[in-house]
Amino acid sequence: MSGKEIIDLAPLQGFTDFVFRRCHHQVFGSIDTYYIPYISVGKGKKIRNSQYRDVLPENNQGIPVVPQVLCANVDELRLLADELKQLNYSSVNLNLGCPYPMATKRGRGTGLLENDEMLRAVLDCLFSDYDFQVSVKFRSGLVDDQTIFKEIDTLAAYPFSQLIFHPRTARQMYKGQANRDLFVRLASELNRPLVYNGDLANAGDLDAIQQAVAGQHHWMIGRGVLINPLLVNQLKGEEFSDAQELNLKAQFHQLLLDNYREVLQDDGHVLLKMKQFWSYFSQSFENPAKVFKPIKKATKLARYMEIYPSILSM
Repeated sequence: MSGKEIIDLAPLQGFTDFVFRRCHHQVFGSIDTYYIPYISVGKGKKIRNSQYRDVLPENNQGIPVVPQVLCANVDELRLLADELKQLNYSSVNLNLGCPYPMATKRGRGTGLLENDEMLRAVLDCLFSDYDFQVSVKFRSGLVDDQTIFKEIDTLAAYPFSQLIFHPRTARQMYKGQANRDLFVRLASELNRPLVYNGDLANAGDLDAIQQAVAGQHHWMIGRGVLINPLLVNQLKGEEFSDAQELNLKAQFHQLLLDNYREVLQDDGHVLLKMKQFWSYFSQSFENPAKVFKPIKKATKLARYMEIYPSILSM
C-alpha cells in the first residue's frame, strides 16, 4: 500500500446509523468520510423519520459525513436535495447501486443506472439547480455486468467529486466475489480516479488492486468495518497487541450499547440493534458461530447484558 490511503465507510442501511458512526469515530477516529445511509421519498412524499433523524446535523456533530440520496426521478431528487440544503449540507452522494428489488423495481438505485434518459435528467437537475459537491456510488448493472460501460459517456459528462464503484450486479447482491477486473477496466476506460468498494478485508486486498491500477489509494469499506471495527486503523499502518484489540473492541461495544440504550430507550429495539451488530462483529472472533449463538438466543436485553462480557473475551 502507498501509506497515504483514503478510506471511507460505506452506507449500510440499518447498520451504519448515526449511533454507530458517532461511537466508531470516538473510539477509532480512523475513517476519512462516513457516508450516511440513503434518504428516500416515502409515503405522503415524506422522508421516513428514522432516515431524517440520521441526517440531522446535531446527530453528526464533529464527524465527517456525506448524506446519500436514493431517487427514481427529478421530482424525488428535488424533495431530497431541498431538504439537505435546508440542513446546510454542501455535499451529496447519489445512490446508483442499491441492489434490493424494492428499490430497483421503482427505478431507484441500480434501476436508475439502467435508465440513461432519466439518469441524465436527474444529474442535469443536481448539477444545474444546486451547488452541492456531488459524488456517485454505483454497481455494474442490474443483471449484466457490462451495463456500466454503456454509461461511460454519462459518467464522464458531469464533474463528480468522486466516482465510487462496487463491481457487482444488483442480482448478485453481496454474493460471490466482487469483480476486480471490472474495476480495472473501468478505471482505464474512464481515465480518471475511482473509489474502489467491495470485499476489502486486509492489506493484501488493497495491494492486489494497486498492482493492477497504478496510484489507487481511495477506498470505501462497509462490511469489513462491521466485522472488524479496527480494520481501517490497521490498513493505515497502526499495530495492536491482542490485549489492545480486545480492549478497543470492548470499549466500542460498551459505548455502542450505552448510546443505543439512550437513543432507543425500548429494550426490545436495543436488543435487536445489538443482535444486528453481532451478526457481523462475531465474524472477527475465532469461532463466529459459537460466539453468536448465545446472543442470537437471548430474548431479553437483561439476559444479553449478563452474557456479553464473557462472550467478548472468547
